Amino acid sequence: MGARMRVLLFHGYLLRGTGSNVYNASVAQALARLGHDVHLLCQDLEAGALPWVDATGDWSSGSLHVKRTAGAGSAGAGSITAYTPDIGGLLPTYVADEYEGFRARTFPELSDEEVEGYIEANVAAVGDVVAHAGGVDAALANHLVMGPAILARAGLDFAAKIHGSALSYTVMPHPRFQPYAREGMQAAGAVLVGSRHTGASLWETLRMPGLEERTRLGPPGVDIEAFAPLEEGARRAELEDLAGSI
Repeated sequence: MGARMRVLLFHGYLLRGTGSNVYNASVAQALARLGHDVHLLCQDLEAGALPWVDATGDWSSGSLHVKRTAGAGSAGAGSITAYTPDIGGLLPTYVADEYEGFRARTFPELSDEEVEGYIEANVAAVGDVVAHAGGVDAALANHLVMGPAILARAGLDFAAKIHGSALSYTVMPHPRFQPYAREGMQAAGAVLVGSRHTGASLWETLRMPGLEERTRLGPPGVDIEAFAPLEEGARRAELEDLAGSI
């Protein structure tokens, strides 16, 4: 294993369910198992209840406060701290949905002032987290908007992970958000996509010189513990249980 690193992940949404939520939860746990200290910014108000989170941070008192969780904590020699920046209760989304504890509205429904307020709140939170961590050695910004723009304005060197929702449901149909996407992509040292189709859509939408050359293919992968083959004797019983549940 290489040197222990402090890694910042900016996600901005929940840490369970599907899609990018599971991706970020999995990346954080994988890094901790490798012995790194992960600082994960999200909006999961129940992050402290997750068994793999070692500590949580919030700004409920007006400044960043970090506390240990009561759970078992992350596996391996590393650690995971989950932070929930104060965004004033307004959560921008890519598709219409409900999030308990938030006023969730799609990005196109937000005013320019609300978009900038959201970005500024997160930039300030990133600055606090970096200061608390004593600096970071690597950073990953998730979603075409607004994670990369946030880390760019926070002055960090970072890679960006493109998930299809922000690209397909916000940036492609709403050119108003292309300047934010270009701002983030211009600053990203590398751009990760889960498929060539996502990469091609990104390049076609933004048409930025050099973007394709900085794009790398990184399929999500499989958790080999969660998806381990069943023992031969257990397979029939599992299939029968599955069939019975349909």
